[in-house]
Amino acid sequence: MKIILVVTDSKRKNLVFVSDKLDILSLDEAVKLAKEGKIEGTHTVRRSSGVFLRTNKNIPRSQELETMALSFSQLSSFHDDINGLVSTPFSNYLKLYENALRARGGDFIIIDARPLATKEDIKNKLQPHKNIIFEAADHFHIDSYLLGAILIDEIARTAPLENIFNNVTVNFLGRNTSLGIAQMKTDTAYDLVKSNLYNPNPNDEFLKHKLNPAVRSRLYEYLIQPKHSIFFAAAGIRSLINNWKRFINLENRPEILATLYSRKYKDPHVKPESNERGLQIANEFYSLAEQWLK
Repeated sequence: MKIILVVTDSKRKNLVFVSDKLDILSLDEAVKLAKEGKIEGTHTVRRSSGVFLRTNKNIPRSQELETMALSFSQLSSFHDDINGLVSTPFSNYLKLYENALRARGGDFIIIDARPLATKEDIKNKLQPHKNIIFEAADHFHIDSYLLGAILIDEIARTAPLENIFNNVTVNFLGRNTSLGIAQMKTDTAYDLVKSNLYNPNPNDEFLKHKLNPAVRSRLYEYLIQPKHSIFFAAAGIRSLINNWKRFINLENRPEILATLYSRKYKDPHVKPESNERGLQIANEFYSLAEQWLK
Protein backbone atom coordinates (compact mmCIF):
# COMPACT_ATOMS: atom_id res chain seq x y z
CA MET A 1 0.00 0.00 0.00
CA LYS A 2 1.20 3.51 -0.86
CA ILE A 3 0.05 6.88 0.40
CA ILE A 4 -0.94 9.16 -2.50
CA LEU A 5 -2.55 12.09 -0.67
CA VAL A 6 -2.37 13.58 2.83
CA VAL A 7 -4.98 16.00 4.16
CA THR A 8 -3.86 18.44 6.84
CA ASP A 9 -5.27 21.22 8.96
CA SER A 10 -4.14 24.85 8.57
CA LYS A 11 -1.10 24.15 10.77
CA ARG A 12 0.02 21.28 8.51
CA LYS A 13 -0.97 18.64 11.04
CA ASN A 14 -1.82 15.42 9.21
CA LEU A 15 -5.47 14.47 9.60
CA VAL A 16 -6.08 11.68 7.10
CA PHE A 17 -4.08 9.64 4.60
CA VAL A 18 -5.41 8.35 1.27
CA SER A 19 -3.92 5.15 -0.16
CA ASP A 20 -3.51 4.01 -3.75
CA LYS A 21 -6.44 1.67 -3.02
CA LEU A 22 -8.55 4.75 -2.16
CA ASP A 23 -8.65 3.73 1.49
CA ILE A 24 -9.14 6.70 3.84
CA LEU A 25 -6.97 6.28 6.93
CA SER A 26 -6.93 8.22 10.16
CA LEU A 27 -3.57 8.99 11.73
CA ASP A 28 -4.01 6.12 14.20
CA GLU A 29 -4.92 3.69 11.42
CA ALA A 30 -1.98 4.80 9.27
CA VAL A 31 0.44 4.49 12.19
CA LYS A 32 -0.80 0.98 12.94
CA LEU A 33 -0.36 -0.14 9.32
CA ALA A 34 3.07 1.49 9.07
CA LYS A 35 4.21 -0.35 12.19
CA GLU A 36 3.09 -3.58 10.52
CA GLY A 37 5.13 -2.69 7.44
CA LYS A 38 2.03 -2.34 5.25
CA ILE A 39 2.61 1.23 4.05
CA GLU A 40 5.53 1.58 1.67
CA GLY A 41 8.22 4.17 2.28
CA THR A 42 7.13 5.18 5.77
CA HIS A 43 8.05 4.64 9.40
CA THR A 44 6.70 5.87 12.71
CA VAL A 45 8.28 8.25 15.19
CA ARG A 46 7.29 8.90 18.78
CA ARG A 47 7.12 12.43 20.11
CA SER A 48 5.91 13.82 23.42
CA SER A 49 2.58 14.62 21.72
CA GLY A 50 2.11 11.15 20.23
CA VAL A 51 3.17 8.80 17.43
CA PHE A 52 3.42 10.10 13.88
CA LEU A 53 4.06 8.87 10.36
CA ARG A 54 7.23 9.95 8.56
CA THR A 55 8.78 9.30 5.13
CA ASN A 56 11.81 7.01 4.97
CA LYS A 57 15.14 8.42 3.87
CA ASN A 58 16.13 8.14 0.20
CA ILE A 59 12.48 8.27 -0.93
CA PRO A 60 11.94 10.46 -4.03
CA ARG A 61 10.76 13.96 -3.23
CA SER A 62 7.50 13.37 -5.12
CA GLN A 63 6.64 10.52 -2.73
CA GLU A 64 7.38 12.32 0.52
CA LEU A 65 4.36 12.80 2.77
CA GLU A 66 4.91 16.55 2.94
CA THR A 67 4.91 16.80 -0.85
CA MET A 68 1.62 14.92 -1.01
CA ALA A 69 -0.06 17.13 1.60
CA LEU A 70 -3.00 19.46 0.96
CA SER A 71 -4.88 21.43 3.57
CA PHE A 72 -8.57 20.77 4.09
CA SER A 73 -9.28 24.31 2.89
CA GLN A 74 -7.41 23.67 -0.36
CA LEU A 75 -9.25 20.40 -0.85
CA SER A 76 -12.61 22.06 -0.20
CA SER A 77 -12.06 24.46 -3.09
CA PHE A 78 -12.64 21.53 -5.48
CA HIS A 79 -16.34 21.65 -4.64
CA ASP A 80 -16.81 25.08 -6.24
CA ASP A 81 -14.13 24.89 -8.93
CA ILE A 82 -13.86 21.35 -10.27
CA ASN A 83 -10.73 22.02 -12.30
CA GLY A 84 -9.24 24.73 -10.15
CA LEU A 85 -7.17 22.66 -7.74
CA VAL A 86 -3.85 22.11 -9.51
CA SER A 87 -1.84 19.62 -7.50
CA THR A 88 -0.04 16.47 -8.65
CA PRO A 89 -1.07 14.39 -5.60
CA PHE A 90 -4.69 15.51 -5.97
CA SER A 91 -4.61 14.84 -9.72
CA ASN A 92 -3.32 11.34 -8.99
CA TYR A 93 -6.15 10.82 -6.52
CA LEU A 94 -8.77 12.02 -9.00
CA LYS A 95 -7.36 9.77 -11.72
CA LEU A 96 -7.69 6.73 -9.46
CA TYR A 97 -11.16 7.81 -8.37
CA GLU A 98 -12.35 8.31 -11.95
CA ASN A 99 -10.86 4.99 -13.06
CA ALA A 100 -12.69 3.21 -10.24
CA LEU A 101 -15.89 5.04 -11.17
CA ARG A 102 -15.65 4.13 -14.83
CA ALA A 103 -14.87 0.51 -13.96
CA ARG A 104 -18.26 0.32 -12.25
CA GLY A 105 -19.99 1.48 -15.41
CA GLY A 106 -23.30 3.27 -15.78
CA ASP A 107 -24.35 6.81 -16.62
CA PHE A 108 -22.38 9.55 -14.93
CA ILE A 109 -23.00 13.00 -13.55
CA ILE A 110 -20.40 15.04 -15.43
CA ILE A 111 -19.43 18.54 -14.34
CA ASP A 112 -16.75 20.54 -16.14
CA ALA A 113 -15.91 17.45 -18.21
CA ARG A 114 -15.23 15.32 -15.12
CA PRO A 115 -17.33 12.29 -14.15
CA LEU A 116 -18.07 12.76 -10.46
CA ALA A 117 -20.57 10.02 -9.63
CA THR A 118 -23.00 7.62 -11.24
CA LYS A 119 -26.52 8.88 -11.70
CA GLU A 120 -27.72 5.81 -9.84
CA ASP A 121 -25.62 6.72 -6.78
CA ILE A 122 -26.90 10.30 -6.74
CA LYS A 123 -30.46 9.10 -7.22
CA ASN A 124 -30.10 6.70 -4.29
CA LYS A 125 -28.80 9.51 -2.08
CA LEU A 126 -31.54 11.93 -3.09
CA GLN A 127 -34.67 9.79 -3.14
CA PRO A 128 -34.77 8.86 0.58
CA HIS A 129 -35.23 12.59 1.29
CA LYS A 130 -38.10 13.06 -1.18
CA ASN A 131 -40.70 13.88 1.46
CA ILE A 132 -38.40 16.36 3.21
CA ILE A 133 -37.65 18.08 -0.11
CA PHE A 134 -41.34 18.56 -0.88
CA GLU A 135 -42.07 19.61 2.69
CA ALA A 136 -39.29 22.20 2.66
CA ALA A 137 -40.27 23.50 -0.79
CA ASP A 138 -43.89 23.83 0.28
CA HIS A 139 -42.93 25.57 3.54
CA PHE A 140 -40.86 28.20 1.74
CA HIS A 141 -43.06 28.40 -1.37
CA ILE A 142 -40.30 27.48 -3.78
CA ASP A 143 -39.97 25.07 -6.69
CA SER A 144 -39.43 21.58 -5.24
CA TYR A 145 -37.62 20.38 -8.36
CA LEU A 146 -35.24 23.32 -8.29
CA LEU A 147 -34.45 22.44 -4.68
CA GLY A 148 -33.88 18.84 -5.78
CA ALA A 149 -31.68 19.97 -8.67
CA ILE A 150 -29.50 22.09 -6.39
CA LEU A 151 -29.13 19.11 -4.05
CA ILE A 152 -28.11 16.91 -6.99
CA ASP A 153 -25.39 19.43 -7.83
CA GLU A 154 -24.15 19.58 -4.24
CA ILE A 155 -24.17 15.80 -3.79
CA ALA A 156 -22.33 15.22 -7.10
CA ARG A 157 -19.65 17.82 -6.38
CA THR A 158 -19.03 16.30 -2.97
CA ALA A 159 -18.98 12.67 -4.16
CA PRO A 160 -15.25 12.35 -5.05
CA LEU A 161 -14.26 13.66 -1.61
CA GLU A 162 -17.19 12.51 0.51
CA ASN A 163 -15.28 9.87 2.45
CA ILE A 164 -12.39 12.26 3.05
CA PHE A 165 -14.73 15.02 4.22
CA ASN A 166 -16.52 12.62 6.57
CA ASN A 167 -13.22 11.84 8.25
CA VAL A 168 -11.94 15.41 8.40
CA THR A 169 -14.88 17.76 9.01
CA VAL A 170 -15.16 17.04 12.73
CA ASN A 171 -11.69 18.57 13.13
CA PHE A 172 -13.07 21.87 11.85
CA LEU A 173 -15.90 22.37 14.31
CA GLY A 174 -16.11 26.04 15.14
CA ARG A 175 -15.07 27.19 11.65
CA ASN A 176 -17.16 28.28 8.68
CA THR A 177 -17.38 24.85 7.09
CA SER A 178 -19.78 23.46 4.46
CA LEU A 179 -21.81 20.56 5.81
CA GLY A 180 -24.59 18.12 5.12
CA ILE A 181 -26.41 16.97 2.01
CA ALA A 182 -26.91 20.60 0.91
CA GLN A 183 -23.31 21.59 1.75
CA MET A 184 -24.58 24.66 3.61
CA LYS A 185 -21.92 26.80 5.31
CA THR A 186 -22.38 27.32 9.03
CA ASP A 187 -22.19 31.11 8.67
CA THR A 188 -24.86 31.13 5.95
CA ALA A 189 -27.08 28.98 8.16
CA TYR A 190 -26.53 31.41 11.03
CA ASP A 191 -27.60 34.33 8.82
CA LEU A 192 -30.80 32.47 7.90
CA VAL A 193 -31.53 31.86 11.58
CA LYS A 194 -30.96 35.53 12.41
CA SER A 195 -33.20 36.66 9.53
CA ASN A 196 -35.98 34.44 10.96
CA LEU A 197 -36.23 32.39 7.78
CA TYR A 198 -35.37 29.08 9.41
CA ASN A 199 -34.46 28.02 12.92
CA PRO A 200 -33.89 24.28 13.45
CA ASN A 201 -34.59 24.65 17.19
CA PRO A 202 -36.11 27.90 18.52
CA ASN A 203 -35.44 26.69 22.06
CA ASP A 204 -31.69 26.37 21.50
CA GLU A 205 -30.15 29.30 23.38
CA PHE A 206 -26.86 28.85 21.51
CA LEU A 207 -28.51 29.99 18.29
CA LYS A 208 -29.46 33.29 19.92
CA HIS A 209 -25.85 34.21 20.65
CA LYS A 210 -23.49 36.25 18.51
CA LEU A 211 -21.70 34.10 15.94
CA ASN A 212 -18.62 32.44 17.44
CA PRO A 213 -16.91 29.01 17.29
CA ALA A 214 -19.33 27.56 19.85
CA VAL A 215 -22.33 28.63 17.77
CA ARG A 216 -20.77 27.17 14.62
CA SER A 217 -20.17 23.90 16.47
CA ARG A 218 -23.83 23.82 17.50
CA LEU A 219 -24.96 24.53 13.93
CA TYR A 220 -22.81 21.59 12.83
CA GLU A 221 -25.10 19.32 14.86
CA TYR A 222 -28.11 20.51 12.85
CA LEU A 223 -26.51 20.75 9.42
CA ILE A 224 -25.37 17.14 9.38
CA GLN A 225 -29.02 16.13 9.73
CA PRO A 226 -30.62 15.82 6.26
CA LYS A 227 -33.89 17.46 7.30
CA HIS A 228 -32.27 20.62 8.61
CA SER A 229 -29.70 20.73 5.81
CA ILE A 230 -32.48 20.61 3.21
CA PHE A 231 -34.64 23.13 5.06
CA PHE A 232 -31.70 25.51 5.29
CA ALA A 233 -31.15 25.11 1.52
CA ALA A 234 -34.81 25.88 0.85
CA ALA A 235 -34.60 28.89 3.16
CA GLY A 236 -31.55 30.06 1.22
CA ILE A 237 -33.49 29.96 -2.05
CA ARG A 238 -36.39 31.86 -0.48
CA SER A 239 -33.92 34.42 0.89
CA LEU A 240 -32.59 35.03 -2.64
CA ILE A 241 -36.10 35.54 -4.00
CA ASN A 242 -36.96 37.95 -1.20
CA ASN A 243 -33.73 39.93 -1.42
CA TRP A 244 -33.90 40.40 -5.19
CA LYS A 245 -37.64 41.04 -5.63
CA ARG A 246 -37.19 44.82 -5.43
CA PHE A 247 -35.22 44.60 -8.68
CA ILE A 248 -36.45 41.44 -10.41
CA ASN A 249 -38.88 38.58 -9.86
CA LEU A 250 -36.83 35.37 -9.67
CA GLU A 251 -39.75 33.02 -8.93
CA ASN A 252 -39.59 31.54 -12.44
CA ARG A 253 -35.88 31.98 -13.11
CA PRO A 254 -34.34 28.69 -11.94
CA GLU A 255 -31.09 29.30 -13.83
CA ILE A 256 -30.57 32.60 -12.01
CA LEU A 257 -31.54 31.22 -8.61
CA ALA A 258 -29.21 28.24 -9.09
CA THR A 259 -26.40 30.59 -10.09
CA LEU A 260 -26.90 32.92 -7.14
CA TYR A 261 -27.25 30.02 -4.70
CA SER A 262 -23.84 28.64 -5.63
CA ARG A 263 -21.97 31.98 -5.71
CA LYS A 264 -20.68 34.33 -3.08
CA TYR A 265 -23.11 37.06 -2.08
CA LYS A 266 -23.89 39.60 -4.77
CA ASP A 267 -25.75 42.87 -4.23
CA PRO A 268 -29.15 42.61 -5.97
CA HIS A 269 -29.56 44.46 -9.28
CA VAL A 270 -31.82 44.45 -12.31
CA LYS A 271 -29.82 42.21 -14.66
CA PRO A 272 -28.48 39.09 -12.94
CA GLU A 273 -26.84 36.60 -15.29
CA SER A 274 -26.60 32.84 -15.12
CA ASN A 275 -23.32 30.94 -15.22
CA GLU A 276 -22.55 27.43 -16.48
CA ARG A 277 -23.21 25.91 -13.09
CA GLY A 278 -26.61 27.58 -12.81
CA LEU A 279 -27.55 26.51 -16.34
CA GLN A 280 -26.58 22.89 -15.71
CA ILE A 281 -28.62 22.84 -12.51
CA ALA A 282 -31.65 24.45 -14.19
CA ASN A 283 -31.54 22.31 -17.31
CA GLU A 284 -29.92 18.92 -16.74
CA PHE A 285 -30.30 18.47 -12.98
CA TYR A 286 -33.81 19.92 -12.87
CA SER A 287 -34.95 17.23 -15.30
CA LEU A 288 -33.29 14.55 -13.19
CA ALA A 289 -35.02 15.89 -10.08
CA GLU A 290 -38.38 15.65 -11.85
CA GLN A 291 -37.70 12.04 -12.81
CA TRP A 292 -36.38 10.95 -9.44
CA LEU A 293 -38.78 12.77 -7.13
CA LYS A 294 -42.08 12.14 -8.88
